[in-house]
Amino acid sequence: MMTRTAVRWRVAGSLVLLVCLLPAHAQTDPNALGLPSAALVEQVLAAYPPVRAARDAVRAEAAGRRRLEAGPYEFLLRGGYQRHARPDGRFPEVDFGVERPLRLPDKARADRDLGAQNVELARSVAFSAWCDGARHLLQFWAGWARENVQRELWAQQAQALREQVNVVSRRAAAGDAPRVEVNLAEAAAAQAEATVANFRGRESGSRAALERTFPGLSVPPTIVPGSPRSLDRGLDWFLDRVRLHNDEIRVARANAKRATLLARRAAADRVPDPTIGARIGSDRSEQDRMAGVYLTIPIPGTARQALSESVRALSDAAASQEAAVIQRVLAEAAIMEGQARGAFAAWVKARDAADGMRRNAESMLRSWQLREASLNDVLIARRLAVESALAAALAQIDAEESRYKLLIEAHLIWHDPEEEAEEHRD
Repeated sequence: MMTRTAVRWRVAGSLVLLVCLLPAHAQTDPNALGLPSAALVEQVLAAYPPVRAARDAVRAEAAGRRRLEAGPYEFLLRGGYQRHARPDGRFPEVDFGVERPLRLPDKARADRDLGAQNVELARSVAFSAWCDGARHLLQFWAGWARENVQRELWAQQAQALREQVNVVSRRAAAGDAPRVEVNLAEAAAAQAEATVANFRGRESGSRAALERTFPGLSVPPTIVPGSPRSLDRGLDWFLDRVRLHNDEIRVARANAKRATLLARRAAADRVPDPTIGARIGSDRSEQDRMAGVYLTIPIPGTARQALSESVRALSDAAASQEAAVIQRVLAEAAIMEGQARGAFAAWVKARDAADGMRRNAESMLRSWQLREASLNDVLIARRLAVESALAAALAQIDAEESRYKLLIEAHLIWHDPEEEAEEHRD
């Protein structure tokens, strides 16, 4: 039979193992969220359905550009036949003509510019769809990472507590511990196992959502968060970068420019396009033959002026909308920058708190070995240490997710290669 001293040292060994399972400082990792490589992310985003749809729209606008360059007018053929009754007989009359409206030069230039801007706007929308995909990928990945980390830590806790139940049961059988300690150990293990079951289901759902939304991703079984990195640039640098590269600003800027071109086109349309034509005809059974040219000029009315004023007002509204989008996006970027710095500082504090709680659990274990503390005290210290370790792990994910959000808005990661190849201007 095992002696009480042997039982006590075996329990102590189990609790030492239990405390050692608490997470220590994570090693510095260039990718603290365990994200896949940038090349794989770009490949996945290129296959993202909203991105494909937006790129198809670019092809449609390219065809529309050719239509605008060609103009809305085509040649028209006109013909007529009639019989002319006279006292000296009936005579057929035939008339044929060809005509075409002529687009004035300033309208042709406006249409060419408008067609090019429509393509640019469609490209900007496609870039925005890409960025939305990047945001969704980060959101889904970070959500899965949180559930995965919590499941793993609680699984370690449940395994260690179940081992502790076995050891404490043997100690109680040897008469070295009251039955109440066995009950406490079993209750703690059961609670941990229930928590594991909960997080296992949540992690499974998050993984399924991630894999089905971005099927090309390789999601690992588990993630070990690395140490987040602090921002290496100041707020003004990030705001300048966002102002030039942010997709929402680019769409608003392209919309405003398109509205300006539409206003210019509407102003040019206040002068109507003329129509020139040529005709030939015959009368009196071809005894009389005729040929001539003609010019048709519509007389403009108030409708053209009203349309021009309406489109000009819409252009002013688009310019104001652009200013509003820039203001909002820069404000959101400033918030993201502050959140990233705050999340990093919070992680540092949470990490230090987790270290302190782990040391407290170790100290409580030594006190239990010296009969200065009860098993309940050890379990409480252990639970506080685990909860603190969980808070630190979640703070790690929050800090890195906050940094990645800002990097995406500034187009420093996961950007569309076609978009980055272009020159960006205010």
